[in-house]
Amino acid sequence: MPSLDTELKTYEQNRDNLLGTAEGKFALIHNTQVIGIYDSKMDAITAGYQQFGNVPFLVKQILKVEAPLNFISNLLGV
Repeated sequence: MPSLDTELKTYEQNRDNLLGTAEGKFALIHNTQVIGIYDSKMDAITAGYQQFGNVPFLVKQILKVEAPLNFISNLLGV
């Protein structure tokens, strides 16, 4: 399964600059490049699929404080 370690590292390296210019918006990151900044998550996802196709890319909201997200699989107990 592909990992987004490179994209997450790229986000962290650019985080301070992104916070200064685009806090609250969504960054589209592919490999080691911040491709663009978008007003909505869906705009960023759509742009990612249009530019790269069905390959891993990261869409991340630019926030000062990040809340952890927890997901529960609906496959538990199967």
